Amino acid sequence: MMDAISNTEKQARFRKKEVLKRRADQIFRELILGPGDWKLKIPDEIRASLDKAVELPSGWTDEDYERAEQKLEQLYRERSLAGYDNPSLLTNDVHEGRGGRTEFMTTPDPTKFVRDIKIAIEDTRTLAAHLISALKLSGCNDADRAAALMEAVRFIGRSIASGNKIPKSKATTMCLASIGPQYPRPDWFAEELTSTLAWNIGKDLAHDIGQRLCEFNNEV
Repeated sequence: MMDAISNTEKQARFRKKEVLKRRADQIFRELILGPGDWKLKIPDEIRASLDKAVELPSGWTDEDYERAEQKLEQLYRERSLAGYDNPSLLTNDVHEGRGGRTEFMTTPDPTKFVRDIKIAIEDTRTLAAHLISALKLSGCNDADRAAALMEAVRFIGRSIASGNKIPKSKATTMCLASIGPQYPRPDWFAEELTSTLAWNIGKDLAHDIGQRLCEFNNEV
């Protein structure tokens, strides 16, 4: 428990929390009003993520405060670089999963292909919003939510692996990575998984994982 603190210290802590909240408000405005497709921006979801990032526990310490600052900046970088200034990750996955540029260049009806893609993106975005809402309303903690979501990912992975044609995207790759070795993988799987992991986790951690995989293979 924290020792009793003076009014001066209470005021200083209050001002620090206000600085954190103002930074969250600034990030929210930049993300919502900044460049990018408005349809890719979900204000309620962004606001909820920022509010959660700046939550400080009772009797918070400097370390708690620094973690909150880091969370804010991580959210900002993720949203501004991956979500809005660049094409949506969800849009990319839908497009790639339906054949991407190759399918577009070979389809006899490009107009219909583009129209179908747009509809699929909107339907997929709606489904994602429903899933996120269900997770928020579940009352489960983050670890339990992760367990539930991974069960859904495994369900999709088994369905993909059992299909006649396996669609190629980063999303389908991660679903296939979640199921056991008894399921077949397409020829492109290893390269796609490697590039997806390397892009998401960075060069140094990807190198560390590669080394550990080699060690694991030597042990089995």
